[in-house]
Amino acid sequence: MTLSIYYQSEETSLQVASDVNHVPDEAQFIWYDFAQPTASENRILESHFNFNKLEIDDTVNETPRAKFKAYDTYQYMVLHSIDVETYAPRALNIFTIGRTLVTYHHHEIESVAQVLKDLQSTERELNNQQVALHLLDDMVDRYFEPVYHIEDRVYHFEEAHVDDTSNQKLMDRVFQLRSTMIKLKRIVYPMRELVDTVMKDGDFGNTERQQLYIQHVNDHLIKQRNILQLAQEMTDEIRANYESYTSFKMNSVMQVLTLVSVIFLPLTLITGIYGMNFAYMPELKWHYSYFVVLGVMLLIAVGFVIYFKKKKWF
Repeated sequence: MTLSIYYQSEETSLQVASDVNHVPDEAQFIWYDFAQPTASENRILESHFNFNKLEIDDTVNETPRAKFKAYDTYQYMVLHSIDVETYAPRALNIFTIGRTLVTYHHHEIESVAQVLKDLQSTERELNNQQVALHLLDDMVDRYFEPVYHIEDRVYHFEEAHVDDTSNQKLMDRVFQLRSTMIKLKRIVYPMRELVDTVMKDGDFGNTERQQLYIQHVNDHLIKQRNILQLAQEMTDEIRANYESYTSFKMNSVMQVLTLVSVIFLPLTLITGIYGMNFAYMPELKWHYSYFVVLGVMLLIAVGFVIYFKKKKWF
């Protein structure tokens, strides 16, 4: 859609250049932002910068995983923001080379707009690595909104679980939440690995201020990871308790059905014997035989019920 170019010369605020050829030679910091770029703008990325072709292919085609690579002359990283509606990752590709910062993204990234706004309101001297870390920090801070939302929903489920364990709709929401957690973990966990790699790299973030910045971002990612882990453990417990309760209810039903079957077994035997219609069954001709058999069957049933009550099976 557009290529935006910003630069800072000595003792000036951030300026805008209309074209790659209009950036002054004395610029101390240059930011090329490729936002939803066209094919012609992609060719600028390929021709104007001496980047690895594989990295350019990953950039244009949206690599699915966050990563950081340091080359002899430049550094390349892929960050991911979170779409708050679908929890899908949105890639932000960053190159830092010399005095230049290059960002490339196929979707609107709120962190880019926010960092640009912050830079336009300051007149301090800028450098590409510091701005890249600013982008990283703002993006990670935005993870807290969906992560805290997950945490709140889990605690809500825990309360609903106590009130109504047998609610199948609750379990449907729990499984939906677990699916959302998996999406978030696929973004947060690789970003944690990326920051760990950046911390170990000697060429990126080599000043004390930048190291503190990276550690600050790392602390936030650790907190987010711990929240997601705790949320997963809590949903595991809710699911296990629900399954145990469901199993208990099923066992109770099966117990009642079994006891009823035991009660009716001798009754079925008696009715089966007198239903065989043999020609010679003298008791059938007795005037009170029907009532006697009913009484015996009733006594057997009552006897079983009393026995089961004493055994506390009912």
